[in-house]
Amino acid sequence: MIYELKGKGFWLDEVCDSLIAYLKEKGMDGKTVVCAAGMTPSAPIHFGILREIAISSFVAQELVRRHIKTRLVYYWDDYDHFCKIPYFTSREAVDAHVGKTLHDVPDFDGTYQSYGEHYMHDFERCLHSCGFFPYYNYQEELYTSGYYADYIRTAIRRRKEIFDIVHHSKDADSEDYKQKKETYFPLEIYCGACGKDNTFATAWDEAADTVSYTCRNCGHNGSYVIGENFKGKLVWKVNWAARWTDDGVCYESSGENQLTDTGSYSVSSRIATEIFGGKVPFSLLYRFIGIPGIAKVSRAQGERTLASRFVAVLEPAIIRWLLLKNAPNKAFSVDVENGIFRIYHEWDEFCDKVEKGDCSVLDKRIYDISVRGVRNSKLRIPFRTVTTSLAIGGGNRKAAIDMLPRIMHFKGSSEELFAAAQPRIWAAEAWLRYYATEEQPQLQTEFNAAAWNSFDAATQRMVRRLCLSLDKFVDEEETKRILYDVPVKECPAAEQVDGARKRLFRALYLLLLGKEKGPRLATLLCLIKKEKLLLLLQGETNE
Repeated sequence: MIYELKGKGFWLDEVCDSLIAYLKEKGMDGKTVVCAAGMTPSAPIHFGILREIAISSFVAQELVRRHIKTRLVYYWDDYDHFCKIPYFTSREAVDAHVGKTLHDVPDFDGTYQSYGEHYMHDFERCLHSCGFFPYYNYQEELYTSGYYADYIRTAIRRRKEIFDIVHHSKDADSEDYKQKKETYFPLEIYCGACGKDNTFATAWDEAADTVSYTCRNCGHNGSYVIGENFKGKLVWKVNWAARWTDDGVCYESSGENQLTDTGSYSVSSRIATEIFGGKVPFSLLYRFIGIPGIAKVSRAQGERTLASRFVAVLEPAIIRWLLLKNAPNKAFSVDVENGIFRIYHEWDEFCDKVEKGDCSVLDKRIYDISVRGVRNSKLRIPFRTVTTSLAIGGGNRKAAIDMLPRIMHFKGSSEELFAAAQPRIWAAEAWLRYYATEEQPQLQTEFNAAAWNSFDAATQRMVRRLCLSLDKFVDEEETKRILYDVPVKECPAAEQVDGARKRLFRALYLLLLGKEKGPRLATLLCLIKKEKLLLLLQGETNE
């Protein structure tokens, strides 16, 4: 069953209510509800993939809350062939491995035993960080152990029926169709000589349980015993149907590209029921996550959209919140490069409303699910402030943490602040490492006399006037008010204020950072100790 949200209240409730009704209608209630997701670890994994497993995980957790026994399964198709060239290499460099199983391709970094294992482990860490803990089903392990042997035999025995289902009996009376049907095997076979899948099955001896094949790549002719040494797998749509049937999958989200009339879900549904005698899972349509200017995140964007980076720069609770508040049938965009300050600001405002009780029942529920089982910063320092402190501290975490209590009015120790502000400080460090587009400013170590002497007398007076208020730089809003007020006192004519303010701001940036611009001045001035400000702004201390 393909289900599209109707917009009746909270999407998670609507999905679970509809799923329970469907299972009852099909006689599948009263059993463990298996919620599934999966993918092929064929390249570094982008953050758009998180949506599918997140939806299945949220559904499973809600069913458990309703006292329904549930199992969350994530299928790793690590027995698929290597065909997608990752962004960090070229076709020429990896051509010798194209067509082999992902399990047989070496890890190019040398960290893991195989290429597939590398990206499975990377993504599993991301899932665990976000509070998603599925049971992992590794397809390579099951296929090589002979676990799917009966499904393979059934598929071979009924291959002509499968051919008609896959091809929708289109042009069934043509000679070309009949010829292809006669030679069709729903198998991907890996050559015993070269290890590649550029093969075709030539015969099946049912009595001997043997399938023969020819390799187009190296010319090798070979055979495998299905229940013993078979090195191959069912083609995708047949494989999907087999594991639905084998595990009794009840729920699996699907992307819009899979849910067309001739898409994978429709074809696999018929194979599951007509060939394997299984049942069709309830499938929720979800739309894709994008980035600014690109509707669907893909591997083509390279490092900038890696799931590992996405998880590194956003607190786990924020990731869950984004995936919960945006209903699956709505596409949405995430900008962790230029929009991350807005994301954190909106999350902090949302949390403040919940904590003050100034929110709806639905918002409170979304908050509770978002923070459940994951790390969540108890001290919500504005993300811009954290990145600024790290930047002007030269990336020194201790220096940054020493600055932050002044702006947050935190009374505890540096160690206590660090613990309360995690994982936000780690996220800020990651964002500076991965996404900061400009060289980050660093605080000057001594007074910039050359810059000072280049300022006109009015600008110098404004800097001195500002220094008279250093004791008041403990609150960003108050500091901002003082910053904007100083030029007003210097300029009797209102039309001169904007120009004077620009000159003051430029002077402050040059004296503090050695550059004409930088992070918000109010934040910067609050973070720096009074003694350091006196040194950099006037060339003196208060001693």
